[in-house]
Formats: sequence, C-alpha cells, structure tokens
Amino acid sequence: MDEILNATRHVNQLLKESKEYKRFIFARNQLRANADLYERLKSMKNRYKDVQAYWDGNPYDEIYRICQENDELLHNSVVNEYLRAESAFSRLIRNMVDEVTAGFHIDFE
Repeated sequence: MDEILNATRHVNQLLKESKEYKRFIFARNQLRANADLYERLKSMKNRYKDVQAYWDGNPYDEIYRICQENDELLHNSVVNEYLRAESAFSRLIRNMVDEVTAGFHIDFE
C-alpha cells in the first residue's frame, strides 16, 4: 500500500509540474484578477451545470441560449484562455485516470 501511495504522490507532483497545470493556474489567476469577469463566468458555468444536471429531455436549446447570452463573455481573451487551459488540464486528468483504471472491472452482481 505504501508503494502505491508513494507512486500517487509522485504522479501528483508530476501533474503540478505539467505545462497544462501551470497554464491553468496562470489563466485562473488572470481571470480572478478581474472580479467582474470571474463572477460572470462563474454564474454562466453554474447555469450550464444546472441545465446539464436537472434539465428534462435534450438540454441543447437551453445550453445554446446560455452560450448566446454570454457570447461577449466567451469571446473575451482572458475568459477564452482560461476555458482552454481548464479544458486541457481536465483532459490530462481524465487521460491519467483512464490509464490508472484500465483493465479494472468491478461488478456489483
């Protein structure tokens, strides 16, 4: 067990040293430096998550409406860079989790 935890700590450190994480942290700090942009994006993302979680049926029209209402925000260079950096880092994490869990099948039958 200690070997696995040590390896996990090492992976954690590698993630923190990755260009994706560093870009994400830089972009997040740039976004947070502008309180108005930060609050507007936070509000939009919360609405988006609510639609994804609680909308009955196909949420496409509502998500499209949210994006249209926030078009100017989404095209702001600071917001756009943050969203791209967030996406890249999330993709790195997803790929890492996929690799770590490859081949495991837990059935609850």
